[in-house]
Amino acid sequence: MTQTRPHAPVEPEELRGFLASHPPFARLGGDALTALMQGCEISYHRRGSTVTRAGDDNRFLSVVRSGAVELRLGGTDLHARLGEGECFGYPSLIRGGPAQNEVLAIEDTLLYRIARPAFLALREANADFRAFFDTDESGRLRRALEAMRRQVQSGDPAAEVLGVHGPVSSLHRRREVVTATPDMSIADAARLMANRDVSTLPVTGGGQLQGIVTDKDLRRRVLAPALDPARPLADIMTRDPVTAVEDTPVLTALVMMAERQIHHLPVTDATGTLVAVISSNDILARLGSNSLLIAKEIAAAADAREVARAAAQLPDALGGLVAAGVDADHLSRYVSTIGESAHRRILALAEEELGPPPAPYALVCFGSLARAEQALGSDQDNGFVFGDGDGSAGSDPYFIDLARRLADGLDGAGYRYCPGDIMATNPAWRRSVTEWQAHFDGWMNAPDPDAILQSTIFFDMRCLAGDAALVERLRAHVFAAASANRIFLSFIARAAASTRVPLGFFRNFLLQDDANEGQVLDLKTQAIAPIVDIARVHALANDITATNTLERLRAAVDAGSMDADPSRDLAAAFEFVRDVRLRHQAEQVARGEAPSNKLPPAQLSRFDREHLRDAFKLIRDQLDRTRSRFAGGIT
Repeated sequence: MTQTRPHAPVEPEELRGFLASHPPFARLGGDALTALMQGCEISYHRRGSTVTRAGDDNRFLSVVRSGAVELRLGGTDLHARLGEGECFGYPSLIRGGPAQNEVLAIEDTLLYRIARPAFLALREANADFRAFFDTDESGRLRRALEAMRRQVQSGDPAAEVLGVHGPVSSLHRRREVVTATPDMSIADAARLMANRDVSTLPVTGGGQLQGIVTDKDLRRRVLAPALDPARPLADIMTRDPVTAVEDTPVLTALVMMAERQIHHLPVTDATGTLVAVISSNDILARLGSNSLLIAKEIAAAADAREVARAAAQLPDALGGLVAAGVDADHLSRYVSTIGESAHRRILALAEEELGPPPAPYALVCFGSLARAEQALGSDQDNGFVFGDGDGSAGSDPYFIDLARRLADGLDGAGYRYCPGDIMATNPAWRRSVTEWQAHFDGWMNAPDPDAILQSTIFFDMRCLAGDAALVERLRAHVFAAASANRIFLSFIARAAASTRVPLGFFRNFLLQDDANEGQVLDLKTQAIAPIVDIARVHALANDITATNTLERLRAAVDAGSMDADPSRDLAAAFEFVRDVRLRHQAEQVARGEAPSNKLPPAQLSRFDREHLRDAFKLIRDQLDRTRSRFAGGIT
């Protein structure tokens, strides 16, 4: 160990000023900071020198004053690179054993060294300080997510109850709900709605909600067909409408209404009793966003250009939702809902122009849209599935033209043509159920490493329109065959484990080169995709038909394929990384830039940088576990 100025005294005001500008010291009171400074030393280490060896008796919390160090677990495996203001040495102080990391100075480096007794005393006395130095990465990530929510809510004590994270009960006051019975005449119901000035009329019987009638129903189901107004409401009501219980989060209600393109949502209490009907305007007023209007405009679009104009509002709407503190999972589901709406409407418009399809078919989507995990800037991944008696339909001019109109319309609406040509315009992705099954069987029964890397997206599939039974038949075959094929599972586990996850960072991450953006961190391929891959391996191994990553992780625990702690850890990492990505995209939109998954590390806050490191370590550990479990011993 080379030190030209070991254990030098510290200038108190310089030390205080430095610590007060870096977490977690910045949040300490004056007395706590003074106590921590007692006996603090400064040490200097030349580039290339060893600061601490694995197995040493570490007696200090070290804080990088200037320069940079590299931590190697056991002296070999790169664990992290740390720069100004970052800390190391605390795990051995907390658990009381020898240092596990070898620490090397990779630049000429100055360290502040805080003595073990002062560090442990403050950790015992200060809960925030203790939480910052938690050795559990997933715990830190969960607290980081909570901290971000608190920051967005700006310290308003009512925010948790009244903000976007509150329940739908916060959108209404308990009052008498105007209702009707199924046997009430349509004419009487219309008069009741006019007298009570309501546009939606719940229909109840036996104390339970049985249906709902709206102004639109009266126009379309009564006036337009000249239906006898003496007939009962039961003839025109929407039966068994979707409902929400009072503790349903506002954000979940937003996604429910956007998915189903409805504008009123009945709310019930725990007993099933109707207590309110909330409208899209109630949610829009809370969010201050046009988020629900976009889905409505897409559904009403008269042509593909109108779909494109409506979808063009999505980036700004996302920015508003991010600013309101909406979490990453709800944001991704919402963005995916808009994507689904665009696919369905453009397809329907194309069918209106071309006429009825000559054979039953289904539009199937793959990848992030199938998983309900889209972000901005997504491309399109889709195909057609036909019945077994319609094997030649893929070459029918109708479906060739339909696929072209779909792809062109989606591209115009901001969903780029797939660079890998995974679109229904490619005849390879217009197949009958049996042909699709044979194609999947080829991937599974004769796996090739390169082909596996290209094919995994197809194992995330979902029907968007058409005959859903065709897609369900295909999915049932694929998941049953995959769960019984140990060799195939080993290949996809290896493919997942081949991902280059950033293991540490100092000013730069372990970065990817981008021709247009230079040295960047690709949040999609380096952090999000590995978690998706892990969840997919467990889903295929256990015949879990869920497509959403978080749902797959939970189902893997239920199936006994994954312990609860690793599942929880990956979910925390997934949520945090996606939150960073969506905030980055919202900031790009605000600057007038095209949204991207690639982030220059200089744009990261210290908070994000520190917690991304926790996420990367969790991902790396779980990739290793996945490879060991599913690929171990198979060559």
